[in-house]
Amino acid sequence: MNIDEILKQLDIGEDQDVEFKLAEGGLPKSLWETVSAFANTESGYIVLGITQTGEKFELAGIRKPEALMKTFWDSHNNPQKLSPPICSESDVHVLSAGGRKIIIIHVPRAVRQQRPVFINGNPLTGTYKRNYEGDYRCTEAEVRQMLRDASEVPQDAKILDGFDLSDIDPETLSAYRNRFASHDSGHPFLALSDLDLLERLGGLRRDRKTGEEGLTLAGLLMFGKERSLLDALPH
Repeated sequence: MNIDEILKQLDIGEDQDVEFKLAEGGLPKSLWETVSAFANTESGYIVLGITQTGEKFELAGIRKPEALMKTFWDSHNNPQKLSPPICSESDVHVLSAGGRKIIIIHVPRAVRQQRPVFINGNPLTGTYKRNYEGDYRCTEAEVRQMLRDASEVPQDAKILDGFDLSDIDPETLSAYRNRFASHDSGHPFLALSDLDLLERLGGLRRDRKTGEEGLTLAGLLMFGKERSLLDALPH
C-alpha cells in the first residue's frame, strides 16, 4: 500500500482491510488488538498518524516515527505482548505526505500452524478477529477451534477410530462419481476403484509415523451413512 493508495483510502474510511490510528502520544493500546485481528482473519494494513473527526479522516503525522518504530518492534517481539511475532521488516514503513510522516504496518494472515495470534499472554482472552472495520474478541469456542486446527494434521484429516469402509454410503459415493463425470468425463480419477478414489480425495489416509490407516473425518462427512455420521458427531 503506497502513499497514493492511503490518501484515497482516507476518503473511503476504514474497512475490512484498513485501520487508521492517531498514535499522538505513542503506540495506541488498541494497536495490538488490530494486529491480532488481521493476523487471525485475512490480513490488513494499520496506518499510524491519522486523525478522525466524526466520519472524516485526515493526516496528522507522527513527530518521532523512528522512536515509535522501536517501540513497535520491542513489543512485537515480546512473547508476553504478541504470540507469535507476525510481521517482518518489509511489512513496516515510514512514509511522507504533505510534509507529515506516517507509519504503515502490513499485518499478514497467519498460517494455520500460527493461529491463534493473541496478545498479553492469554489466547482465551487475547485473541481477536476482524469483521468489517471492527476488531472483536474471539469466543472461547473459536479460540479452541484454532488451536485444534493448528495441529500438524488438519482436523478433517483425522483418522477416525472404530470407523471403516462399511460406514461409507455406496449411493452417495456413486452420486459423487456421476457429478464428477458430468464436470470432467476424462478425469483419471474416474478410472480408480472406490478405495483408491477415496484415498485420492483424502477420505482414506495412512499416518506415515504411526502406520495407522483408516477413514478420515473428511471422508465420513462427504460419503458417510447417516447413522455413522451421528455416531461420530453426536452434537
